[in-house]
Amino acid sequence: MLLSRLRGSSVSKIQVVFKKEDIEPTKWTNHSVAVIFDVLLATSTITSVLANGAKDVLPVVNEAEAKRKAADQVDATYLLSGEYNGVTIRDFHHPNPLWLKKHVYNRRLILSTTNGTVAIKKSEQASSIYMASLLNVQAVAEWLTKKHSHHTITLVCAGSGGSFCLEDFYGAGALVSKLVGKGSWEMSDSAKAALLFYEQYIDSAFSLFQQSKVGEMLLNYGLEKDLHYVARENVYETVPLYSSREGLIKEVNSYASSGQED
Repeated sequence: MLLSRLRGSSVSKIQVVFKKEDIEPTKWTNHSVAVIFDVLLATSTITSVLANGAKDVLPVVNEAEAKRKAADQVDATYLLSGEYNGVTIRDFHHPNPLWLKKHVYNRRLILSTTNGTVAIKKSEQASSIYMASLLNVQAVAEWLTKKHSHHTITLVCAGSGGSFCLEDFYGAGALVSKLVGKGSWEMSDSAKAALLFYEQYIDSAFSLFQQSKVGEMLLNYGLEKDLHYVARENVYETVPLYSSREGLIKEVNSYASSGQED
């Protein structure tokens, strides 16, 4: 197993935050990197829509902010998507990736979710903020290794309603696994625990997600196909990056090509 094989001097640090409520904004530093996980479903949805041609994603904290942002759109063609406690907001599209990925091409997605978009906004003081899911975990690991090999990387599990989530912890463990396979890292106990958890249930993501609280809720809403979809690893090479200056999430290469990369 990877954890037992770790040796050598550390060049960077990895830590895991178990839920968004544990984020302490004042502790972000100029060189801190946040990687947000809301596997069911926000960060999986963000990854999926960008990979399928969305112009960008505008994350907001609630329905009211989503409506204000929608009213401000002049030239942009957008989709309004959101849920609160798992229930689709009235007149919004549900943020399930399989439907959205078919309708977002060249559009802005204004996205409000109970946990994922809130976790993004709570991490705004970090110097770089990425979105990760199983769908893009390898691509994110490769980008972090390339661009942030001397930074502290904090994997933020969004959680659900103030509680720990199995699926986000599993996703964090998947990323730790990919990172330690590429170099030597100093890991916190929380990062080691995430890695051990992932190694215990590797290749069993869908089964695990079915048993999680949020997974059970999605199954009750008839979203089994979406659950299968987001339980797959390395479907996309998309690395979503949030710009706190613009308030938008774009594929990282779009920032790099415009000279705006953080």
